[in-house]
Amino acid sequence: MARRLANKGRRSVPKVTELGLRDYSTHREKINEYQKRIRDPQYVAFAIDKIAAELTHFLTK
Repeated sequence: MARRLANKGRRSVPKVTELGLRDYSTHREKINEYQKRIRDPQYVAFAIDKIAAELTHFLTK
């Protein structure tokens, strides 16, 4: 019970992204952020290369 009361204030802390640049209050904002990333051709190329590396690693095992 005491532990639950001690952690009560931490529940309201907003979640922060990895880089600490932006707080996300809704899932819609998160989706919009990913849509912006996908529109960037450099990001898409990076993602494809990363997926290809992971698949290659998996298939060589």
